[in-house]
Amino acid sequence: MITSTDHNESSSMSLTLSQLRVFVAVAQRGSVRAASRALGVAQSGVTQQLQNLEAELGGALLTRTNRGVTLTVLGQRLLVRAASILGECERASEEAQQLRGDYAGEVAFGLTTDPLMDALVPVLGQYSTRFERVALRLRTGTSRMMISWIREGTLDFALALVSDQTDTTDLSVTELYPSDPVVVCRRDHPKAGARSLRALTHCDWLATRSPNIADAFASSRLTTFFTDHGLPPPRIVATVEGLFETLHWVSETDCLALESSVVATRGPFAGRLTRIKIAERPAAQQVCLLQRAAVPLTPAAQELATMLASYARAGRAPR
Repeated sequence: MITSTDHNESSSMSLTLSQLRVFVAVAQRGSVRAASRALGVAQSGVTQQLQNLEAELGGALLTRTNRGVTLTVLGQRLLVRAASILGECERASEEAQQLRGDYAGEVAFGLTTDPLMDALVPVLGQYSTRFERVALRLRTGTSRMMISWIREGTLDFALALVSDQTDTTDLSVTELYPSDPVVVCRRDHPKAGARSLRALTHCDWLATRSPNIADAFASSRLTTFFTDHGLPPPRIVATVEGLFETLHWVSETDCLALESSVVATRGPFAGRLTRIKIAERPAAQQVCLLQRAAVPLTPAAQELATMLASYARAGRAPR
């Protein structure tokens, strides 16, 4: 006879970090052979770990083909969780080391346009001098992408834009300063002297958004900008996730974009871009420091976040 206690013990899972490391290595490299080389483990050992993991979970994680492996639906979901678990284990080890005064490890952070232009270069120089053994990994993109990466555990923190519609229920949010979005174009654009948004309705536009976003707000702040002022949606010719790609496209074509005013005054495209001084202004957004509410930053990550936030605030303080 199996008692209630016996049943609970027999049905509980016993996933191991070794199994998760093997699974992530195979998923990221696309084959058992490549994962075996990367981990320094025999292929038979990798295969056995995968089989044990699939037995624990009660389903296939990978579909094996002659060209390698692809993830099943279960495998895709596990990859997100496994990467987060392994990342937290690494952070825990680094945090213990840093709390002893030995600053080493990695900090992964994200920046959107304003802090990227304002604070990155001066802060990184100071930080790298103080913490020579801390590796920095910077990711850029839209604010929605940053928030998604923070939730996945891919980023420690980000300086990104937050609006009234942004879902930050599980995040710690520290407001830094209001953003200053403007319409930008190449300097000799025929509409550079326009003074109203209506005058730009027939222009081609570039928009930024995160992939696989289905909610209404994700249609981009550009579309919202037009509809809020009683105008038909803009003619968006492409959606672009990277800042460099957006600014290069705008500087070389007649396309317009809604970007931070800083891109027309600083940075590599400042000499080729200008602001169109229309009367209308987009809905307010704040540049904020974002991190997971339930998970503290490591000392190394906290130092960088504090330096970036302080420098960004100082750079936007009234003079």
